[in-house]
Parts: sequence; structure tokens; C-alpha cells
Amino acid sequence: MASGEPALEPLRIKRATLWARVELKHAHHYQHHRHSQINQRNITLWELGQHLEMVTSLVVNVGQLGWQKFDVTKVVSRWYTTNYSKDKLTLLVDCSGCGSHVHVSTFDGHSPHVIESSLNPKGDHDPDRPFLVVRTDPAAAKRVRRRAIECSGAIKGQCCKQRFYVSFSQLGWDDWIIAPQGYYANYCRGDCAAGHRTPDTFLNYYTHVIEEYRKMDRLAGMQPCCAPLKFSPMSLIYYGPDSNIIKRDLPKMVVDECGCP
Repeated sequence: MASGEPALEPLRIKRATLWARVELKHAHHYQHHRHSQINQRNITLWELGQHLEMVTSLVVNVGQLGWQKFDVTKVVSRWYTTNYSKDKLTLLVDCSGCGSHVHVSTFDGHSPHVIESSLNPKGDHDPDRPFLVVRTDPAAAKRVRRRAIECSGAIKGQCCKQRFYVSFSQLGWDDWIIAPQGYYANYCRGDCAAGHRTPDTFLNYYTHVIEEYRKMDRLAGMQPCCAPLKFSPMSLIYYGPDSNIIKRDLPKMVVDECGCP
């Protein structure tokens, strides 16, 4: 895995999970050995750097394979904060005792890294390709733009952005959504008629002109509304048909700024 361009703001790795698909090559082999100890396998991840260092290991049961999760928070955090700008993070998968019976889906021999496999048209559509889910937090306070007024610090009645967290488990969607567990959708509240607005607070000249007419009672009944001015997308990872894992970027899922358009 390679980081690409450096991040625009410092981030802290909160959690990193590697998802890999583990399957039987021959189902009849499991049926023959399912009452013996051979139905357990130990999968180990190693970081390939100057030295070979074990990252994590997981014992899986041959009768309960499919998508498996590996906690790689420590190694991803170390890579991101030290060498991410110049080096790739390479992980080796070792399945002890798997032999020709259990298969761990990885990248083919011609594209061992995430950034390279993304150039492979066949790999782009491989539903069994492993993927990394990384949750981050800002490492430093983000500079707030003029229109991104948070309700927690706004004047009473002022149009502002109210933080609002949507939990997928509360909606009953956690059985098909893998990540994230929820997100801040946010919403706008407040009164656009409260207080005096200076010309620089209007979104465009049209809005300014209409507001001047409204204050002269030339547009009776017209009231500006506190509404979203800027949205941002959200990435969603979920189970699709046939238990395939799908990653999709959904547009306009997060309210970033509110104002009086």
C-alpha cells in the first residue's frame, strides 16, 4: 500500500482493519476432516521492511471461513507517521497448514501492492480482493471557515450547523453495513432574519438585493431559510449481492456549512 499525495491536514490513525477473504479450495476435504483438529488454521500477517516483523495472527475454523478481519492499527499508524511519504507498506500473509486446501485471497504475483493492483482492470472488479478500512481523527484543530458556524458557539437564533450523529446500528442497518458504524450527517437550524447582515455574508449579489427588498416590505411573506450551503461525500463499505463487499462514495451525505442563501 502506498499513501499517494500527502494529507492536507495531519491525521491520527484511530483504527485500521484489514479484511481478507479465506475460502476452501475443496469442500469435500473439510467434510472428511471436520471432526479432527485439522479444521483450524493459523493466519499470520508479517510486515516486510528492513526486518520481517509479525503484525498479528488469527486462528480460523475451516467451517466458518469467508471474510476475516485483522487488526493492523499499530503497523499502519507507525507507517503513516514515519515513512508514508516515501515507502510502501507491504504485508505478507502466511497461512500455517493451509497447503492446497485453504486459500487466502491476496493480490496476484504481478500486482502485490494496492496502488499497483488498482491499475489492473481485472483486479478492479475482483470482489475477493482484500481491502483496508482506516478510521482517522484530525491531529490538530481544524480552522473553521466563516460560514461553517457551529451551533455550539453561535449567537442565539443565528443560522448555524448543528452536529448530528447517525448510528447505523440504531437504524438496524449494521447487519449489512461494514464501515463506518455511523457518521455525522449534521443539519442546519437558526433564524436568517435574526440580527443585521453585512453584504459579505450573502452567498451572492442576488440574495443581497432580494433581502433589501424584503426588509422594505416589498416581498411580503418571503422569509430566507437557514439551509445547507456545502455538502461533502461519505464512503460506505457494505455487503452486496452474494455477500460481495462493495465500497461506494455517496455524494452529499454530510452537511459541512450552513447559511442563508
